[in-house]
Amino acid sequence: MSRVTSKPRVKEPDSYFELVRLFPLRPIRDAQEYDAAVAVMNQLAVRDEETLDQGEQDYLDAISTFVGVYDAQNFNLTELVTPLSALKHLMDANEMSIADLGRVIESQSAASMIFNGKRAISKSQAKALAGRFKVDAGLFL
Repeated sequence: MSRVTSKPRVKEPDSYFELVRLFPLRPIRDAQEYDAAVAVMNQLAVRDEETLDQGEQDYLDAISTFVGVYDAQNFNLTELVTPLSALKHLMDANEMSIADLGRVIESQSAASMIFNGKRAISKSQAKALAGRFKVDAGLFL
């Protein structure tokens, strides 16, 4: 009789499995599942990346992929989202003020002008915003 050997399994942190129980990692099929996935994703995305353990980071990466696929299949985001509308949405979702925005981009006056549509977001500001919100910098350009 031949022996079947298997590779040792990597032990995931308990936080990963808790999140999977909250919202299983699988393709999103409808708007209700999408809303639930986004809610779970946002709970993790608003936290400082350094406070996420490996299980939470792995789960966030995976659920973000499923949400992105659903977005691409169901929404034409390029027509709906402008850099300013994306910024305002993310600020609202993260309960940020214009003063908070100023701290992120290191200029209170620029933050006010950007928020009021009087100035475009520069490349360096887009990078700072992308780091803060954990999104692609191209969203702001």
